[in-house]
Amino acid sequence: MKFRYKVLFTNLILLSLGLGLVGYLMIHKNFELAKQTQLKNAIVQNNLVQSSVEYELLQLLNSVSDNSETSNNNIDNNNAEKSSISASSIAAQLPQIGSRVSSSVRSRDSFFYIYFDGEKVYTDDKSDARIGDTLFKNLTTGNKNYVIKEESQKHYIYVTSQSVIDEKNLWIVSKCDASEAYTLLDEQINYFRLIIIVILIAESAAMYFISRYMTKPLEKLNHVSEEIAQGDYATRVNVKSHDEIGLLAQKFNIMAQAVSDHVDELNDMVHRREQFVADFTHEIKTPMTSIIGYADTMRSLELPREEQMMALGYIFSEGKRLESMSQKLFELIYLRRHDIEKARVHMADLCAEVVKVVEPAYENRHLTIETEIEDTVLTVNRELLVTALVNMMDNARKASEEGQQVEVTGKFVDNRACNIRKDKTDIGEAESADDGKCMTAYEICIIDHGIGMTKEQAAKICDEFYMADKSRARKEGGAGIGMSLVAIILEHHNAVLSVESEPGCGTTMRILLPW
Repeated sequence: MKFRYKVLFTNLILLSLGLGLVGYLMIHKNFELAKQTQLKNAIVQNNLVQSSVEYELLQLLNSVSDNSETSNNNIDNNNAEKSSISASSIAAQLPQIGSRVSSSVRSRDSFFYIYFDGEKVYTDDKSDARIGDTLFKNLTTGNKNYVIKEESQKHYIYVTSQSVIDEKNLWIVSKCDASEAYTLLDEQINYFRLIIIVILIAESAAMYFISRYMTKPLEKLNHVSEEIAQGDYATRVNVKSHDEIGLLAQKFNIMAQAVSDHVDELNDMVHRREQFVADFTHEIKTPMTSIIGYADTMRSLELPREEQMMALGYIFSEGKRLESMSQKLFELIYLRRHDIEKARVHMADLCAEVVKVVEPAYENRHLTIETEIEDTVLTVNRELLVTALVNMMDNARKASEEGQQVEVTGKFVDNRACNIRKDKTDIGEAESADDGKCMTAYEICIIDHGIGMTKEQAAKICDEFYMADKSRARKEGGAGIGMSLVAIILEHHNAVLSVESEPGCGTTMRILLPW
């Protein structure tokens, strides 16, 4: 069941219960008030009949007293005193008294009964309904009992009062029609049912459109989630409300963006792995083909000494390239999975060691190294940072022509190196001082004046097995892993690498180490 229908039915149920409870209480209260009014009228009618009967009896006793002048008689509402007239004479006179009272005080839809000494002596009710003993139980002089009975689809109120005459009970039972209260009750119930039906129909229509409007953003969320589940990670929810649903939509969009970014990262990682395997296979295949080819030639043919040495030279150089490639791959994998230890190192000594390592290779190419190092002490891993700088110096050597100069500088910078982010190594142009907070850093620059690179090539130099000039790199013994290793090492040092290069003008590689 859709959420909007749950909201609709829940509201209908609650509204029905609320209206039903309120209606019941109101109708019940009105019915009780009407019934009390009918009961008061019945009591008034009973008092009137009782007073009239007692008055007639008093007149009878007074007449007897005047004729005999032998006894005193007194009858009132509370006590009936002894009389010289016998009980049988009173019982004989009561039907006539009841008839006279009925003609004088009886109203429409009201009747009364007269009981004397437990026997019914008069009634003007033609139906002569059976009253029962309930009305006479625990009845005392001055008090009244009443009961409501249904007869012939009508409701009547029976009210009983008691008087005592010559130590015998005189009961006056009045019967009044109370059907008006019950008719009013039925009318109110029917009218209330009609009102409830109208209200529920109107409320159902209103709540349907309201719930549909309120749950529309949820339907959008559901639709977008289905599209995301089918692989469309660019879909977003367009909900502009400022309530909880709007907040949920914003969080959902944030989550969808995070999922999209994560999927892109996974796809990029898979692509990079596939490219790594393909490049690695290719890089291994090339030297292995040369080694196998020259070895097979030497095994199959009798070559002159000079040609044998040339073939052995190719085999040796390609073997050394494989050895260098495997060593760098091992270091690359190790650094990705392990942390490094750091110690305080003098940067002047470290840079001097780097120059000493690469100097023989530079002399073979008739290249000169110009250094300008400002000494300071930084907390770094000496061996790894030397490895990174040697790889960068080696790239500068390979890009330079004979007789050119490579410059190495090291110095503090304040307002040029800004936002050194400690989460990754950037490749690209250094950020300007106006872009954010500035912090002190130690800058190492390696500048060559060789063949240079395009911006697209510079952005890829840290990819595994990437070589801007493959023929030149392979000729120099490169495998395309050196700069990937540099990026990992600098990442462990929270450093930033920026590359500025222009084809034909050379390349400047700048390392910013936080101080």
